[in-house]
Amino acid sequence: MLLNKYTVILFVSWLLIVPTSLTYMLLTHDSQVIEWPYLLLFAVFGVLTLVYPIKINGKSLNLVSWVTIPAFLIYGLLFELLLMQISILGTAFFKKEQSETADRFFLNSLLFFVLSILSAQAFYFVSGEIGSVDFWPIVLSVAVYQLVHRGLYIVVKIAYTYFKKGKLNEFTKDVLLENALVICIIPFALTIYFLIKIIGIGAFVLLGIPFFFMISIHRLYNNTERINHDLQLAVDIGQGLSNHLNEEKVINQFVEKVAKMFNAEFTYLFDHHDGWLELIRSYEHGAFMDIQMNQLSVGEGIAGMVLKDNRPAIFAKRKDWITSSSDYAPDEMQSVITIPISRNQEIVGVLFIASIKRDAFNEYQLKILDILCSYFTVSIEKVRNIEETVRKSERCGLTKLYNYAYLKERLDFEGMRTQQGNLHELAVVILDIDHFKKVNDSYGHQSGNDILSELAILLENHVPKNGIVGRYGGEEFIYVLPDMRKKEANRFAENLREVIASHRFQIASNLNDSAKSIEVNITVSIGVAALPNDTDDVKNLVRYADRALYLGAKRAGRNRVAVYGKS
Repeated sequence: MLLNKYTVILFVSWLLIVPTSLTYMLLTHDSQVIEWPYLLLFAVFGVLTLVYPIKINGKSLNLVSWVTIPAFLIYGLLFELLLMQISILGTAFFKKEQSETADRFFLNSLLFFVLSILSAQAFYFVSGEIGSVDFWPIVLSVAVYQLVHRGLYIVVKIAYTYFKKGKLNEFTKDVLLENALVICIIPFALTIYFLIKIIGIGAFVLLGIPFFFMISIHRLYNNTERINHDLQLAVDIGQGLSNHLNEEKVINQFVEKVAKMFNAEFTYLFDHHDGWLELIRSYEHGAFMDIQMNQLSVGEGIAGMVLKDNRPAIFAKRKDWITSSSDYAPDEMQSVITIPISRNQEIVGVLFIASIKRDAFNEYQLKILDILCSYFTVSIEKVRNIEETVRKSERCGLTKLYNYAYLKERLDFEGMRTQQGNLHELAVVILDIDHFKKVNDSYGHQSGNDILSELAILLENHVPKNGIVGRYGGEEFIYVLPDMRKKEANRFAENLREVIASHRFQIASNLNDSAKSIEVNITVSIGVAALPNDTDDVKNLVRYADRALYLGAKRAGRNRVAVYGKS
């Protein structure tokens, strides 16, 4: 609603000032002075200059003054006003499918109309004369004209930015270079002017055509430089991803770096599984966000279409994609570029990038994204292989619990913490299955393994906070419980014993042909020892807990908890 009100005010202001003033000036001005063929020729070069600008770091430079200054010096203010308005109108026509909007056209038309009048007044104020060929007076007058024009433009631009975005533009080297180049166009404009005075309109053939030829070369060079820069940046990002050994960090850095590289306000990463896309990362305006989005099916939304077609998509503005969007599409989102992420000829995800600017993305960036996604998938695969290798080295193959080697390392680590004064209480709980040999003899070793696996799941589901559980060997398991007192450990062990005793384990006897599924019960004997109650040395904890298990629980009849005591 605010934007509509702003557009209406802008349109009314433009209607009252620009068309009205031009009509009045045309009616009161000698029509013979306006040489319409020459105005058309000047306008052609003006439109071309605005449609194909020089760009520095993605910012377009307005160098149209190389056309408007000679027009003003030869034919006067009215001719220059008409030339500028025709150029702006022509530019809006040629760019109507890209980024021009109604309010942008009205603003530019009104702005440059007022700037032209004020700059002309400054020109006349320093005694500038239309059609003069006196070199130094005309140089001084044009310098004042251009400085006033550019200075007022900068002031208006700062005010407009503050009004629209609530912040001031940063005064950077790029801004300084942009203004310096616009001011430095004066010598070229004066050369055109003096050459026209000597040989006529043919001066555009001698200088105008070479001017656009140089601009074309500059644009090609800039595009090549930008592509090379982006390629090198993609390589650097890929190398950075490969340095991480954690999957979460790889994903986060990939999303963050891509958003920064593409100057994207919105970046979303979808994971693909079983024909559905699930949002796993949301990055908006420089921060990770927790966005609740329903899973997307094949063909649903832009990401779903990319999944279905297995090819990237790029959109210049909101109206090109809004009808295909899913349930989440922020109002300020405009340009969109989306690409499938593949590994081994299979789509494993979709990357969705969007900007608040129109025409923010180019076709060549799809290739850059493809390279980045390749680095990403390789890094993820590498991390998963490393994590799997580490898991296998730390886990028991049968129960998937921590193995003896890892338990020993963890106990050594906790011992170091106690020595440094960072840990003051530590409990160890060891449990052993009662009469487990009888289970194997009665139902077979495979059934014994099934019981061990099911028991492992049960034990892992009852791990206290900060604790771990592992298979110590055979049918013996161990809990390492930092920050747990001895009484709490005893209470935990007793509760665990009751849970296991009441649990019905599902097995299939392997000692007969029927292999019928049956339920069995098992019991466990448990030993508990704790620091600092029983010892100051972590190495003794396991031995003391093991002693309590066999001397205090097994010998006393099994299916009970025994707590180690120094006595």
